[in-house]
Amino acid sequence: MNVSTHHLAEMLSLAMTIPTVVLAIAVVYLWLPAARVAAQQDTRDAHQWFILGVVAGFVGAALDNAYWFLPWSASYMGEVEIFQTLTDAGVYFNVIFRQGLGIFAAFCHIKAAEMSTIPKIKVINRIIVFSYLVGVLYVLMIGLTNA
Repeated sequence: MNVSTHHLAEMLSLAMTIPTVVLAIAVVYLWLPAARVAAQQDTRDAHQWFILGVVAGFVGAALDNAYWFLPWSASYMGEVEIFQTLTDAGVYFNVIFRQGLGIFAAFCHIKAAEMSTIPKIKVINRIIVFSYLVGVLYVLMIGLTNA
């Protein structure tokens, strides 16, 4: 049996996706009650912001990994058409689950850090603002180049 490195990587990725999703769901299950309490508060402490970030991040990770399990399974099975269709639709899942919930989770963790004794939070906030500017400039640059 001649198996390529790429094929082995696909097999490993598919095998690791299942425990990744299950573990992410387990984390959400464990922390969701505390996150519900935090979400209902008018003001939150650092601990509550951190918990909200954990839950948001792991919800996003579970859903993103569950989605991408489908096209990579299709690829592994040689289903090129299904792979391409699911890959094309994947950007919508990325925007919501990977980037959207990832950004919200990071926001929550940074709010928690602002309330704690973690140094250099102002530097981190400047880097965050800069990253948005770089992202917008990058899209404008490639958009104008390909227009």
